Amino acid sequence: MEDLNLEQYLELLLGPKESGSAFDSDESRRTAWNSHTVEVMSLVDPGSRPWAWWQYTAQLPMLPGESDVAYLQRCGALGDVERQQLNL
Repeated sequence: MEDLNLEQYLELLLGPKESGSAFDSDESRRTAWNSHTVEVMSLVDPGSRPWAWWQYTAQLPMLPGESDVAYLQRCGALGDVERQQLNL
């Protein structure tokens, strides 16, 4: 597993900058996400997901007006610890 630099972590969290990607290709970004999912997920609050999760992991589209938490509940994507942290 290759280490990520700060710009790459930020891109997985927030998405690419308008000036371009910190990765050579979408495939290298997807590979980085698959290799560093646990690390990147630990950087976001319970009930939210980083940009890369929405790009590469989310299976269904969000419904109009649906919150992140409602989407994650509907799709069964909240773990037990996360549900406890959110008091669900």
